[in-house]
Amino acid sequence: MKPYTTTRYALSLSLPAYAGCRLKLAYFTDMHNCCRPEEAEEVMTRISILKPDLVLCGGDSIVARPGEEVCDTVQFLLRIAQHFPLVIGTGNHEYRARLYPETYGSMYDDYREPLTGPDNICLLENAQRLFTVNGVPMRLYGFDLPRSYYKRFRRKTVPAKEIGRVFGAPDRESVTILLSHNPASLPACMEWGANLTLCGHYHGGILRIGRHSGLVSPEFRPFPSNVYGHFQTEDKHGIISSGCGEHTIPLRIRNPREIVSIILIITD
Repeated sequence: MKPYTTTRYALSLSLPAYAGCRLKLAYFTDMHNCCRPEEAEEVMTRISILKPDLVLCGGDSIVARPGEEVCDTVQFLLRIAQHFPLVIGTGNHEYRARLYPETYGSMYDDYREPLTGPDNICLLENAQRLFTVNGVPMRLYGFDLPRSYYKRFRRKTVPAKEIGRVFGAPDRESVTILLSHNPASLPACMEWGANLTLCGHYHGGILRIGRHSGLVSPEFRPFPSNVYGHFQTEDKHGIISSGCGEHTIPLRIRNPREIVSIILIITD
């Protein structure tokens, strides 16, 4: 089993009506069906140690490949939800499985349907949901970036208006968290105005180079400078995780699988 790490962030954001409150979040992404018993136990243990108020999953929990099974992944997500509230975003693999049932059969339905019944799970597919956590209103957004932004050997800029077209303006009366799988969207998400944007997709660049850079992106862009870590523009934060699994290039060098701990400190 590949090694895991827990990365911890403490972030301040302004919401005067709730100044002094703290929220504990656990975030993981890009499982890619890496849910064998020892892997699931490692992730579950690391999340449990954090005792989060809310667990967030950033998408690509499955692998969109004909014949792939999703049962272990679904059971793992249901297990988390037995202990903690769980909000699940989608990535390019879920998007592709949903878009092309003629290729992937019932894969997406087999993944989605068990996750839309339990009260403690919220699956966000280009949708938003208002929660109250420790008395603090939190609005969660799950943004499905269109597949044209995932094409290989090209980089397409995401405009902030694309996010506004889906969600309108961000809720200024709540803590706003945006699950947006592809880091190519991060500048637009921060411009749109989410307090915190959570991304994955790049798997830490395969080989981690310095603070934010890696060897290659999934679009085969060499030495990308936005594959990992914490980014900040004024009072807006973005976190790109290296994820908990891998598929096409199953390598990690100086780049362990990761669970992210986030403490949100609310100020006036």
